[in-house]
Amino acid sequence: MTTHDESAIPRTTGKRMWQGMAVLVGVMAVGAAIAIPNWHNFAKNPPPVSAIGTGTSTASTGGTPASASVTAPLPGATSISILAGASVQGNPNFDPNNAQVPLGNKIVWVNKDSVPHTATSGLSASDPASGKIFDTKIISNGQSSPPQQLKGVKVGDIIPYYCQIHPYMTAKITVTAASGSSSSNSSNSSSTAGATASGAGAGPALGILQGASTQGNPAYDPSTLTVKKGESIQVTNKDSVPHTVTNGKDASDPTSGTVQYIRT
Repeated sequence: MTTHDESAIPRTTGKRMWQGMAVLVGVMAVGAAIAIPNWHNFAKNPPPVSAIGTGTSTASTGGTPASASVTAPLPGATSISILAGASVQGNPNFDPNNAQVPLGNKIVWVNKDSVPHTATSGLSASDPASGKIFDTKIISNGQSSPPQQLKGVKVGDIIPYYCQIHPYMTAKITVTAASGSSSSNSSNSSSTAGATASGAGAGPALGILQGASTQGNPAYDPSTLTVKKGESIQVTNKDSVPHTVTNGKDASDPTSGTVQYIRT
């Protein structure tokens, strides 16, 4: 463009043009990271359209659309709900938000929202470990995910996960001891069996107090417990939510969960 005297008027500079292109490339890269792994699911799940119907509305029932049917979860699997309205940032999303999953159990996510979601292990799409432990792929509204088996986990592990479509939807899973009398491996089973046969029930008792899940409240009674070699600890959960008792400083402690105990 020129003025009446034919002098040039620059509209931008080379530096600003390259900055704009860098932003554009960055946005395209993030979009590709989400779209490419789920392309076949996008093809099978076109965007929802508006329609006028005579069925009961979602708003009046507080549930999924009348046309959607939630697949029954696999018997024995841990069920986690994706709540209605979860796609709106700030709303409650996964229920429970910190699911306690026994080692070896499969997990099924039930999408009660009106839009598709995923449940993908990791902190975000940029996490190098994203999807390594589990990835449901896209779960259509009103449907359930295929049962997911957690890969390479152990008791005490805390696994964060998120929705690839709505990355602000986050939650976590805590792996607990396997349900039933058997433990997670043969060596643990033989140790527990030996302790029971030698009168493990006579060992000292440890209580998890009511309200222990609230930070700052008393948690264990007694807070310091003396145990003789060969004795087993009888743990009783008096709180209203699940807990574990796992030796070690935290989940990152390499000795976490290596000491055997019997829970009641």
